[in-house]
Amino acid sequence: MVVQPIDVQFVIILLLINRNETNMILIISDKNDVHTLKVEICLTAASIKYMRFNLDVASLKQTLVSFNRFEWNIECPNGKFNSSEVTVIWNRRTYVELLLDEIDDTSVEFKIWKGEWNKTLLGIYSSLESKIWLNFYRDAYYAENKFRQYSVASTVNLKTPTFICSNNINMLKSFFDDSKEKVIKYLNQDFYKVADGSYKGIYVNKILKNDLGTFQKIGENPIILQNYIQKKFEVRYTVVGQEHFVCRIDSQESKIANIDWRRYDLANTPHSIIKPPKDVEISVGKFMKAFNLNYGALDFIVAESGEWYFLELNSMGQFLWIEDLTGLQISNSIANWLINNN
Repeated sequence: MVVQPIDVQFVIILLLINRNETNMILIISDKNDVHTLKVEICLTAASIKYMRFNLDVASLKQTLVSFNRFEWNIECPNGKFNSSEVTVIWNRRTYVELLLDEIDDTSVEFKIWKGEWNKTLLGIYSSLESKIWLNFYRDAYYAENKFRQYSVASTVNLKTPTFICSNNINMLKSFFDDSKEKVIKYLNQDFYKVADGSYKGIYVNKILKNDLGTFQKIGENPIILQNYIQKKFEVRYTVVGQEHFVCRIDSQESKIANIDWRRYDLANTPHSIIKPPKDVEISVGKFMKAFNLNYGALDFIVAESGEWYFLELNSMGQFLWIEDLTGLQISNSIANWLINNN
């Protein structure tokens, strides 16, 4: 079901009708996550019992945990809870969440601290496996594999761009046989510290065959080259349960974001609500079901021909900027899903 903006007061009334005061919703996040705050506002307005368990370093350093007779007792800055109280979990984060300056901490003490916390978190999740998750943490990470996504996409009739992944220079050069531009993509989306001390991400960029001139015959990491598709526009397609929130991103109007909208030139990149083709909507539903996901943020390119090409799925993807720019009530939908499954 494709969703249009809806009245917030109406949503809150629905939440009040569906509330269950005896159960508890657990939100696993970090204290800097503004997406979580919007959902909390809905839960608070509906008088729903919930707990936010933050996994950032500062919060975990103020958190006490203990395991006794198959149950976990957790005391964090936001309050106390027992694993037996939890009925529904929103998995915004899974492991210790590091700030950029914390990534550079290579001390033995911090490495041990982080490693032990991550193993402890897995222990906590093991006691919660029978609960209802948005999304179950193992399903979320299983679905993150881009090669698996493209394989599943082909079975549900989602078109994907032609690409190659290799560190064999001859194979990579042969991909340019048509002499057309390609794009280079990275499987690992991360931030890297540069010479001036700032952090920068590596985004999608156009590439020509001659740009491979410094690529060595051995020792290089694999890279992905993908056919460049002339875009009409791009799409951020957010799914919450059975609800589909579809946003058109006119990235071609920006000189900064026209290759990859994640460069975020929002002032010059119009966002608007659209209704997807019915066959795409059906395929997206099948795609989510194949991965056992109840939440996902999918990216599409719509070619000048009007064809929709699936690019990738993020099972914990961001949604708040879409909500702010279009009025799509994604936060309310997430809150309602949590309550209805509580």
